[in-house]
Amino acid sequence: MRKTLRFALVLLLGIFVASLAIAGGAREAAEDVVELTVWAVRDEYTLDLDEWYAENPNIRINYEVVPWERHLEQLLLVAGTNRAPDIASLDLPWVSVLASLGHLLPLDDHIDAIPASELADFNEAVWEFVTYEGTRYAFPFTMFGRALFYRADWFEAAGIPEPETWEDVVRAAQQLQDPANDVWGLSVRGRRDDGTVQGWLPIFYAMGGEFVNEIPQIDSEAGVNALELYRALVWDYEIMSPDSVSFGSGEARGMFISGNAAMSIIGSHIAPAVVRGGTNYPDFKLTHIPRLNRDDPVVNMPTSFQWAILGNSDHPEEAMKFIQYLSRPSGQLEYNRTYMEAVRLSVYDMPEYQQDKPWSDFIRRDQAVSRPLPRLAQYTRLSEIIQDALQEMLGNPNADARRVAADTQRRLDDALR
Repeated sequence: MRKTLRFALVLLLGIFVASLAIAGGAREAAEDVVELTVWAVRDEYTLDLDEWYAENPNIRINYEVVPWERHLEQLLLVAGTNRAPDIASLDLPWVSVLASLGHLLPLDDHIDAIPASELADFNEAVWEFVTYEGTRYAFPFTMFGRALFYRADWFEAAGIPEPETWEDVVRAAQQLQDPANDVWGLSVRGRRDDGTVQGWLPIFYAMGGEFVNEIPQIDSEAGVNALELYRALVWDYEIMSPDSVSFGSGEARGMFISGNAAMSIIGSHIAPAVVRGGTNYPDFKLTHIPRLNRDDPVVNMPTSFQWAILGNSDHPEEAMKFIQYLSRPSGQLEYNRTYMEAVRLSVYDMPEYQQDKPWSDFIRRDQAVSRPLPRLAQYTRLSEIIQDALQEMLGNPNADARRVAADTQRRLDDALR
């Protein structure tokens, strides 16, 4: 009896010790798991993570989609608090806004540790896009520029050549449109938001617009011409709908995709959506932002999206590792073949990419003549002031472009000097 009792006590003690060891191991394993919160601006930014988890089983990724329209506002609210994400996708202008406030982790040391052979695979221009005051605060992920989309099949049937100048655009639009049946010559974004500004600044730049300390010189011949153009397209030439003043991205691109516009100035990343909408390439084509004169240089002003690490992240090393995973060539292919434009040069040579984006040669040519959008700590204020000007030009048939340009420049200089 005593032997049985002693054996039972020993057995219970062994089970107790073993359970402590198992619990301790479980706690230790749980403590080893790192969780990264990643804010994306669209559902499309979330990529397949099977390969990531196979290689990094202890680094868990929690994706949250905070739409582009309120992404910056939400980041400004939570940055510096325990509610901030570890990683966020940033539109190009947001890098300078957040970096100037100290909310982003400088990445120069992390980037310099990457082999030079890998860095050489990135489009050289994108490093300028992620830089604020000489420091890189983000890591390139994708980019896109505005382009003039046009229905090449309509142009060919009417014997109209590819448009190069605004005179070409107006002449073709007047020939092809049928407003009585809601078919317009051109659609652009006009709503009071930053997307409208990002669509207009390339037009200003293509007209010879200049920037002084990153501030656009609106009170100039180029600024007056670019403002007057928006008014004239609606009210004089009547090739754009009077409702353009309220068009967001969905309306501007929707008109082109649905066959209600012969041309549209929209982001090059919309091309796959045009195909999904039923118009195959080359029934539609992309060309450069129109110029005033054929001899004027071809230029553009694209934007980009990049990944940044918030300054108070507890896991910057793991966050940088995940950002590099997202930006590897296979990740670039997975994401950019159906949405944005790749920043890795090798992706453009992949047969799958060329098959899905037969217009990619145009994209590379256009990227070669581009400069980034203004990088200013006060970019949001700049955008708001230009939004006011564009709203007046699109919505008021009697707007005076010279007066609007002078008033806009005064406001910009007062706010940004």
